[in-house]
Amino acid sequence: MPNNVKTYDGTGDPEDHVKVFQAAAQVERWAMPTWCHKFNSTLIGAARVWFDELPLESIDGYKDLRAAFLAYFMQQKKYVKDPVEIHNIKQRDGETIEDFMERFKIETGRMKGAPECMRISIFMHGVNNPELTKRLNEHVPKTMEEMMITTTAFIRGEAAAASKKKGHVSWKPQDQSKRHSSDKRSDFRDHSREGRRPNRFTPLTRMPKEILATDAGRKA
Repeated sequence: MPNNVKTYDGTGDPEDHVKVFQAAAQVERWAMPTWCHKFNSTLIGAARVWFDELPLESIDGYKDLRAAFLAYFMQQKKYVKDPVEIHNIKQRDGETIEDFMERFKIETGRMKGAPECMRISIFMHGVNNPELTKRLNEHVPKTMEEMMITTTAFIRGEAAAASKKKGHVSWKPQDQSKRHSSDKRSDFRDHSREGRRPNRFTPLTRMPKEILATDAGRKA
């Protein structure tokens, strides 16, 4: 990339960036299909995030990319905020990390003059999830793009853990179910015993000789 083509993070003048890039592309005589790839490599921070989130198949060539780029960042330029206001961007109560991340990208994209290192620091201090803050501090991101990738991975990990926990079945209900089943079988056996008919035959309580003597007396 020629030295006069600087990176663009969404805070400068988008028209100036396009003019400088196109002039360099013509001098270098890049083939038109190469322009998109080269232009993409100049985007960093919020501008890079914008590019990565473009809908699939929405860009058919450099002209489409330039039009989308100018339409978005010229609109953002109209609402430029004082970079001091970046310190007021914090995750709200009840706001998910994903929603905060999207709001942060939009609001910081409107701020001119806030360096990338400041944006990274403000995001890390603005998020109110202790686990995410710990992870970001363990390996401090060097770029906004890296920070957004780390944050997105954290969100997905939390969602997967919550889903796994929700689908887990404790052993206690199963154990109680078995116990209830065992109690039912026990009750059934007790009822079965109680419902049995009494034995019609009396137990033998006399000696065989006495029984024979009684039979002989009856015959006589």
